[in-house]
Amino acid sequence: MKRLILVVLLMKSSLLLSQSLSINSPENYFKEPFGEFASGNDEKEILRIVDRFMLAVNTKDKEIFNEILYKGINRIVTNIENDNSVITSVIDNDQSIAMRMNPNNKEQFRERYWDAKIITDGNIATVWAPYDFYLNGAFSHCGVDLFYLVKENMSWRIAHFGYTRNKNCK
Repeated sequence: MKRLILVVLLMKSSLLLSQSLSINSPENYFKEPFGEFASGNDEKEILRIVDRFMLAVNTKDKEIFNEILYKGINRIVTNIENDNSVITSVIDNDQSIAMRMNPNNKEQFRERYWDAKIITDGNIATVWAPYDFYLNGAFSHCGVDLFYLVKENMSWRIAHFGYTRNKNCK
């Protein structure tokens, strides 16, 4: 019994002495390398890539995807079902583009985004933006798009993206 009490006391004391890494920032750190909201030319260039992405979706233009996306990336889709259950899937983006962006596929897509929030640290950036999606002219779903971009040789490209797909937003 004494051993049990000793073990419990030791565990409690170790918890008291431990610190959370997420609560306290390091002393005297310089915030700028940790990202800031994009502005000026960076903001324009990043949004130009997201606009090209939307154009590629809406026109099923694989050449635009080849220009702005890294090859071999996956995307993560979080579906929010009608009963509010959540299903997350990881999708091979190259396979999906080959299947869905086929000109023989007669489905018509219309995706648009607004109020994008862009955070960058110079050579990486994230874009968080609400969107809605229409399939064959009818509302299908809405959600949030999240893009991760990398600047390479003075050009931005999408290295990863994901989104929520919610049918309960209208």
